[in-house]
Amino acid sequence: MVNKTVTLKVVFILSFLAILVAGTVYKEVLVIPFFIAIVVFSFFFTLKQLAEMTWIILVIASFFGSILSVPGYESLFLYRILLPVQALLLLLTWKDWSWLDRRVRGLLLLLIGWLVAGAITLIWAQYPMAGFRNLYYIIEAILLIGTGIYYLDSKKKLERLAMLICGVIIINISIAMYEITTGLHLKKSALNAALGNTQFLPSGTFFNPNDFASFLVLFLPFVLVYMRSKTLIGKTMKVLLSVMAVYVIIASQSRIGLVLIVAMLFFLIVKKSWKWGLMILLSIPLVLQLPAMQEIIEQVNRTYTDKDGSTDFRLEITNYTWQTIQDSNFIGLGPGNVQIKLAQYFPVSEQNGEGGISVHNFLLEILANYGLLSALFLFLFLYFVGYCSFRLWSRNRAKESWYMLPLIISIAFPFISFASSTTLEKSYVWISFGIILAILNYYFKRTELKNEKNNTSIL
Repeated sequence: MVNKTVTLKVVFILSFLAILVAGTVYKEVLVIPFFIAIVVFSFFFTLKQLAEMTWIILVIASFFGSILSVPGYESLFLYRILLPVQALLLLLTWKDWSWLDRRVRGLLLLLIGWLVAGAITLIWAQYPMAGFRNLYYIIEAILLIGTGIYYLDSKKKLERLAMLICGVIIINISIAMYEITTGLHLKKSALNAALGNTQFLPSGTFFNPNDFASFLVLFLPFVLVYMRSKTLIGKTMKVLLSVMAVYVIIASQSRIGLVLIVAMLFFLIVKKSWKWGLMILLSIPLVLQLPAMQEIIEQVNRTYTDKDGSTDFRLEITNYTWQTIQDSNFIGLGPGNVQIKLAQYFPVSEQNGEGGISVHNFLLEILANYGLLSALFLFLFLYFVGYCSFRLWSRNRAKESWYMLPLIISIAFPFISFASSTTLEKSYVWISFGIILAILNYYFKRTELKNEKNNTSIL
């Protein structure tokens, strides 16, 4: 007689496979295996472990976007499915505020102030539906930052995440090399309709080359700092990652991305060994003379000399945005409304797919959309993140490289916000802030614990 447990397992597996087969015809049913997997996992892990794993999957899925979607339903992708699941798991596993340092808690309150003050502008917004959509992205940003602090509460977890993101970077660089060679791109890329030299720019798993370059700028330093590399293989892998990342950023023609990644890598090298930093500086003139470098030098020259039209267009957008801010008396047009307002100054050919104009300047966009009060909350958040990051680095200059990481990423953010068409909707930006605040929170909590022990021993 066949064991009942074995029979049930066979029935479960066959049913699971049957659902997947049915999904090739009726794509809606593909959502069912996802929820079955969550139920099955819940029997093997605690709710907190399940929440942590879901958050890790959410982060990795955010880098792929609609690539991880239900076939035929590109708007229903894994990242969007996991967001509400993660919010629910966070509420179910929440206990108290003990995991959060009071200074980091103040930073989160500034973000909530940004949201609330921005929501007030809906009262006079001409396009309220665009406003609700825009506010949703602020809520999503706060959730990503808050959960990053909540789950990355140890150095081990940061190292684990760095390993996974290293895999994402390797995948993206591999896709980028394929794009540079063939001119072919993934379905979600904006370069699919590109012609001429633009066709051979890389975008990886992202929408455009600037987003791809910004992702590498924000996360490559994190991977280099937290990925363990005591062996020769590990150290060699870091060097190769760095060289290939610089190469594909050059190929992406992202001017800001190139300057930032070179500066970040140089500071990390000097932090590790000033002798190596000096050696690299002295060897640059010799390396530039190599025949293999001539094509790269020409590419860099084109990046900085052939984009006058793009620069003029962005300056024109900036001028109109500033004029719009003045016309609104600095109270804001309402969330997401400035993009629609700017469309009246530009032809349809220069508008985005939603009939608006991307501001290409996140800080100016915040002021135009939400007004001075809301912008003040965000500017204070950015200032105090930078200040805390600087204090962390200045007090631990002679120690490990991770003390420098929050500072270089927080300095890079304002420049990245100029490069990207719209920063608010870029989940990877807010995940990087979650990592920064997790590092700060971990340091503050550890310092606080040491002080308590010292005070106890004195008493």
